[in-house]
Amino acid sequence: MKFRVAAFFSALAVILSLSCSFLDVGRRPSDSGRATSDRSDYPAGDRAKEIFNGDQERRASFRDRTEEVVRDAEILIEDNQEQGAVLDQHWYGLKYFGKHRELILGAEKIKFFGGLEKVVRKQLEDQYARIDPVEENQDPGDIRLFVGAGENSRYDFIVIGQNGREVALKTIIRLLYLARFVDGQTRQKYREKLESFNKSLQVLMSSISPREEFIAFFNKHRISNPDAVLIGFRGDIRSLISEDGGISDPESYADESLRVNWYPDANGKKVLLVSIDKNRIFASRSGEVIEAIFAVSDSRSPPSITFLGTAGAIDAREMVGRIVAPVSGINNGSLRADRSQGAVAHIIRNRAADEAAIKSANVSVESVVVETTAWVRKMKAHGLDTVDQELFHVVNAINSSANAGKVELFAALLVTDNVSSNAGETDMSLEHAEETIVATSGVRREFFAKVLTTLGILKKETGRAPPRRSWSPETRSAALRGQMARLSAGN
Repeated sequence: MKFRVAAFFSALAVILSLSCSFLDVGRRPSDSGRATSDRSDYPAGDRAKEIFNGDQERRASFRDRTEEVVRDAEILIEDNQEQGAVLDQHWYGLKYFGKHRELILGAEKIKFFGGLEKVVRKQLEDQYARIDPVEENQDPGDIRLFVGAGENSRYDFIVIGQNGREVALKTIIRLLYLARFVDGQTRQKYREKLESFNKSLQVLMSSISPREEFIAFFNKHRISNPDAVLIGFRGDIRSLISEDGGISDPESYADESLRVNWYPDANGKKVLLVSIDKNRIFASRSGEVIEAIFAVSDSRSPPSITFLGTAGAIDAREMVGRIVAPVSGINNGSLRADRSQGAVAHIIRNRAADEAAIKSANVSVESVVVETTAWVRKMKAHGLDTVDQELFHVVNAINSSANAGKVELFAALLVTDNVSSNAGETDMSLEHAEETIVATSGVRREFFAKVLTTLGILKKETGRAPPRRSWSPETRSAALRGQMARLSAGN
């Protein structure tokens, strides 16, 4: 397909005008998304050794960011209401915390801790008689729920998640929505608590940065100097390498920071596969994992990086179910740089533009609640095609490093949903994204087969991937439901 000339030059014009002004997207939170002020002056290697050796459990501290995060969450919720809500707010707020609303509303405090669980527990051991998990077998890569009980009947509801502003912001937004959408009986029962619910929220962020977490993880598992790093849809890549490459099973490592597969020898290359699911490298944490990868790599020969994330189309239903290759990227329409040497917009030197049929101009946001009908119209007017939460941070980490210009980048996005300027169009909204992911395994396999062949990890393309599907609005929902039913029956 021909390059999307209009979109590209529109995006380029926006980038070139950044020194003067940018999009008026309403009231924006003051923090751009990265807690760089929390970084220590310790050398990364020494800090990583401290974390690996456990000494940081004793030395770590937590910064209170309650006022900032709660304020910004309330602003985003208010804007989402006033500017035309695309997101089903009720679904977003209750799908995670709804079943625990009685426990949450009965708590003295609801505390979010961003950081490693063992460090959080060390901080809390003198505050509670016991800390009990709310659910059994909680995924360490997701947020985890606990009750901190004292000597009397009072207790706090504790949420432990990854250290990242966006993880905290998403959690607080969902908690505020939970309080807003309680039923009448619950509202009557907890009327006093609900009147001051935001005052019961607390946000505390660890002094151990995500970058330090990731470096410690790589050091612990002796992962260094990868030739190729592939981020996202790890299972798709692993099956291709195994089935079509004939390469033996990888070493697998996982904890609350990362979930990876490591191939010390994949056709003569050291290959690292990184999972992006749940909150492990959500939003700005994706930039920090790139920085950590560079820290354990030879700067003279940095690895190639392949990134396949998920995104929403900006009022472009025909893009759903397709893979696009971004050629430019901005961060939430903000002028604030994310790091001292960063930039708020990039023209992306993207090798994946040769492998994907559609090129896009992309915007990354810190929360899906940013996406309103008014926001969609403004993004569309400036030639932006897709929206995600990670890509800008990946590209910015590369371009802000000493490796800028050296890294071979394959960046792509699977479009899973449509962010419409019409709030009534819900058949392709975010709630249906998982259906799209289930139905597009062949599309992803085709993309990865091309990239792995280009990188020399696969010797030839298998040609076994099915052709791309073009979903029409009339047939998409029925087709996806049918495919999911067949997959369920097969399991």
